[in-house]
Amino acid sequence: MSLCVLPAVRDPLNKVWKKDREALAEALKKIYRAESREEAEEALRNLRERWGTVYPKIVERWETKAYALLAFLPHPKPIRRYLYTTNLLERLAKKVKRRTKVVEVFCDEGAVENLLYLVLSQRRLREFAEIQIGNYHVALTH
Repeated sequence: MSLCVLPAVRDPLNKVWKKDREALAEALKKIYRAESREEAEEALRNLRERWGTVYPKIVERWETKAYALLAFLPHPKPIRRYLYTTNLLERLAKKVKRRTKVVEVFCDEGAVENLLYLVLSQRRLREFAEIQIGNYHVALTH
């Protein structure tokens, strides 16, 4: 199981009955969207009570990895989503794939490098900017 929250939610949802997906997704969201560690632990107990007998492996994985999956909770809420996900890398990989798929055939490695340079130089999205929230200053450029 991944220590990134989003794959830790997506992967189990692919392994459950379709009729249970929405309810299980809501139970998992209550854990990682909790305001405090105590609230997250309470949501984790509720997950055990509701889903422990139906999907014991999923619940056990979340209980085992909760220390890592909830490590972002002490930080201010506005920056938590930057901490609990690998979306930055996923988006970048998706954009590169989308751009290279259009070309399909490159004449040499230099052409690929040029395209990658153009894609990376156009990345002026807010997730690669610096954010300032209260006493927290986070540079998301690494």
